[in-house]
Amino acid sequence: MKKLFVLILSALLLISCTNAAPQLEGVSLAPSTPSVSEPADGETPSAPSDPGAAAGEAVDFASLTADEVKAWAEAEPFDFSSVNAADYVRLGQVEGLQVTKNSAAVTDEEFENELDALLDSYSYALEITDRPVAEGDVVRADYAGYKDGEAFAGGTASNQRITAQGGTGYIEGFAEAFIGQNPGEEFSFNVTFPENYGVEELNGQEVTFVATVHAIVTDEEIVPELDEEFVSSNFSYDSVEEFRDAYRLTVEKRKAYYVNNAVYNDLWEKVLEGAEVVAWPESEVRRIYAEHRLAYENYASYYQTDYETFLKSYMNTTDEDLYAMAQSYVKEDLVMNALAASLGVDPTGEQHDRIVDELAEYNGATPDELISYYGEDTLDKSVLWQLIMEAVIKTAVVTEN
Repeated sequence: MKKLFVLILSALLLISCTNAAPQLEGVSLAPSTPSVSEPADGETPSAPSDPGAAAGEAVDFASLTADEVKAWAEAEPFDFSSVNAADYVRLGQVEGLQVTKNSAAVTDEEFENELDALLDSYSYALEITDRPVAEGDVVRADYAGYKDGEAFAGGTASNQRITAQGGTGYIEGFAEAFIGQNPGEEFSFNVTFPENYGVEELNGQEVTFVATVHAIVTDEEIVPELDEEFVSSNFSYDSVEEFRDAYRLTVEKRKAYYVNNAVYNDLWEKVLEGAEVVAWPESEVRRIYAEHRLAYENYASYYQTDYETFLKSYMNTTDEDLYAMAQSYVKEDLVMNALAASLGVDPTGEQHDRIVDELAEYNGATPDELISYYGEDTLDKSVLWQLIMEAVIKTAVVTEN
């Protein structure tokens, strides 16, 4: 999986939303090393596709000790800016690269589909408040737990979804106590924690919960209508027409952003394919490999299996593949720094602020929020990559599709 150096747009761009904070989850910047997400069965980490990233110092993975892997992971990150990247990587063709650019025009059909997707994102479950809770119902409720009249840690929650029946993971008698309760009415009940619950002050202790069921939650999803009530309650617009006009501009800007970034990424892939690593900073490759390995060892423990079985059965990969993947990340950093030097790209404060402002605007966040969420190093790398690609595209042969 190659690193992404651009931000993925959030659902709404440039529209002032009155009741939602900036949505940064899922947004990708250029990480110094990739994060390791929880695996799905059969998931395979991508290995580099070029021969240049497949070479390097041989590693006897079978003989690696836990101490060696830990030491690799704890090594200082390689400072790419302190070396001459040309000593490590040989660039291929950079000027005159051919690339196809898709149309950024938004059709009426596309716009209506975007509106439908927006409304779907605001859908909500139908709730019932006019009957008592039956066994098996899912309720939305508040509760607070007390021991000897004092609230205990971890015993209070709001708007929790609870299935009103036994065997759902709560202590015996807790979920069952919601059966027969009327929405909107406060009630209390006593339960006893198991002797081996795991919290010393609660083991075997009787406690009292005070709870209120707000509603019974059904499986039926309600999709709101695009009307004045929807746009006024969720956005700072007074009419549907005003909202549609503003959102049309948002969708057009979003598509233009994606189209331009698709061109940048296509060019980046061509630059990577043409580059050849001639010397590896092995400590950095090992550091990234070891971080992934330690993460997968933790997952293996969670799945109650050993590391080798986990790699084969859950990830469908090998240590060699993980090491090659680490090399591919290192190659990207080497190529980016070599390109910056070759093209004379050295971000000024004005350029940095411009790109960070653009990224923040496209994601419905402030620059400070982006910095807080991702860190300055990641943003700096994203700025450098975008400036490099802006330079590369100036000499590219772009065919409009």
